[in-house]
Amino acid sequence: MKLIALETGRFEADLMQLAGIPGQALLPVPAWLIEHPRGLVLFDTGLHTKLRTPEGQMKGSFETTVVDFPVGEELTARIAAAGYSVADIQTVIFSHLHFDHCGGTWEIPNAKIVVQESEWKAGHNPKLVEVGLYTPEDFDLGHDRLLIDGEHDLFGDGTIVCIPTPGHTRGHQSLLVRLASGPVVLTSDCIYFATMYEQMRVPPFGADLTAQLASMRHLRALEQQGCRLIFGHDAEQIRALPIGGLS
Repeated sequence: MKLIALETGRFEADLMQLAGIPGQALLPVPAWLIEHPRGLVLFDTGLHTKLRTPEGQMKGSFETTVVDFPVGEELTARIAAAGYSVADIQTVIFSHLHFDHCGGTWEIPNAKIVVQESEWKAGHNPKLVEVGLYTPEDFDLGHDRLLIDGEHDLFGDGTIVCIPTPGHTRGHQSLLVRLASGPVVLTSDCIYFATMYEQMRVPPFGADLTAQLASMRHLRALEQQGCRLIFGHDAEQIRALPIGGLS
């Protein structure tokens, strides 16, 4: 097995909100490619190329978000650079359904999507769609889908396991990947980056802040059990990973 980071652009974030640090930063938007003996798996799909156009700009809750997404960093190109075609992807697991985690779904034509049922329902909630928290046309494109409830072992062998980490959204989940070098947990937006984790700081804009703190503590317990945590948008950590991925 191998785990490869695919950086699909960046977005500007307020560090004061996230970690109590003055200033702004461009945070990477990764999708994660997992080479598994039973097929290729993606964890999240990154940004949508429509964000490069005036008519495709975000509205509502994410309207002021500044995105840096050059040509050549779209999901199709990143997968090709890893030696594969988008047609090779069999499964897409969503951490959650915000714009920067499901935007490239249209580029993956043949995959089954796996998402927490509570997140799928939230993604279609008319009130949440109206305020721009979710955009169903980014993720509800007719793919075969598996709606799960709680922890889910993708192949039944413990190698790829969805771990519920609600809080940032109602149905947020992280992903445990058991590599030969040791278990890795992709935290996604339960924990944006290391400073947030060190402070156990919960940003003030999640769906359930109490639940998010509990989820962060759950991930800390997994780390104490030997799991390596890879945070959702940690530029330093993600770019320090081997170019060929972790195995």
